[in-house]
Amino acid sequence: MKKLFLLLLLPCWTFAQLKGTVVSQADHKPVAFASVFINNSTVGTTTDENGAFSLSRLSPGKHELVVSVLGFEKFFIVITVPHEQPLVIQLREKSTELGEVTIRAYDKDGWKTWGTLFLETFIGTTSNADRAILKNPGDLRFRHNKTDNVLEVFAVAPLKIQNKSLGYDLEYHLEIFRIDFRTNTNVYAGYPYFRERKSVSRIDMRNREATYNASLMKFIRSLYHNTVQQDGYTVRKMVEIRNLEKARVKALRDKYTLKEVDASGRLIIVSGPVYPQEIYTADSLAHFQAVLREPDSRFSLYKDTIPTRQLVLTDSAGVKKIMFRDYLYVVNTLHKEEALYLYYKREKRARAPQTSILSMLEDEPIEIQGNGSYFPPLNLFTGDYWGWSNKVADLLPLDYKPRSSVP
Repeated sequence: MKKLFLLLLLPCWTFAQLKGTVVSQADHKPVAFASVFINNSTVGTTTDENGAFSLSRLSPGKHELVVSVLGFEKFFIVITVPHEQPLVIQLREKSTELGEVTIRAYDKDGWKTWGTLFLETFIGTTSNADRAILKNPGDLRFRHNKTDNVLEVFAVAPLKIQNKSLGYDLEYHLEIFRIDFRTNTNVYAGYPYFRERKSVSRIDMRNREATYNASLMKFIRSLYHNTVQQDGYTVRKMVEIRNLEKARVKALRDKYTLKEVDASGRLIIVSGPVYPQEIYTADSLAHFQAVLREPDSRFSLYKDTIPTRQLVLTDSAGVKKIMFRDYLYVVNTLHKEEALYLYYKREKRARAPQTSILSMLEDEPIEIQGNGSYFPPLNLFTGDYWGWSNKVADLLPLDYKPRSSVP
């Protein structure tokens, strides 16, 4: 009897190694015990007594390398792996004078006043956020500019976050946190480093899978690997149509509003608007009031979906980039919204497929990677579901690999 042998071709993950040395820029002496890690990953280490480090398990492509140690400025560089030559990283010492001057401007009771808002904006309000704990809130500093009505938050040390839902301990190096109350917008950015908790349960793995299925990271991976339809996404263009009549009425209101400059040079409103009665009748004024209650704009959604080939362009070097105008309206047809999302939106309806909006803040192409990262990261704005769920409590490392099922 002939025997049949089956050759199973399994996917092979190719990893590379990165080596280097960290020294002081001032005297070129080695810097020991510096934290060296790949941004938004579980890949990291510390330098030895000679300032040397070695990172393994790096996938080919671009990575953001971060070096951080007390007393020195944080170092950041984008590297392309494989990287044959060892790195020599020079760190600049921090200026103590600047820190002493800056600390005087912080709000005295910042955490008491702004702590809850910070946690909701930074950690989030998803089910994962319920079990994500900020361990060192005392390292945060708050500054509220009352003139501009802007809140800024600074961290004097890496933020330690224990995420019990996903089974990670997170070290987040916060670089910027800003809420503009006038425009109702917020932005924050930093360098997260993940460590697996000692005991990761099956529930943790299921939570990771659910979080991944709802993530922007998965969508970026789908774009890169051309699996958008297979992964259940529909992508359509959405445009914003300005209310031109409201813009005209607002300009008239501003024209006839009485203003003056006070002693400090600020423009203040005295009264108004006072419209000339010989020009504007009572009917005109009623029309103005009705128009001013209308939204500044409305959104129009295109009927046809956008093929991936129209979104992702590949240059001669094989680098993939996305570039689009207006907005992308992305529906995750395979996964529904969290119930907490409806509570957050104050909407009483049945849970629907997760629907998100993407827009580009600058007319600059965004490079995407197979692991779900993109550059520059601050050029991509998220709204609706991703705007709600794309917070620290729902972050997964870029080296996360989903499982098809968890028993």
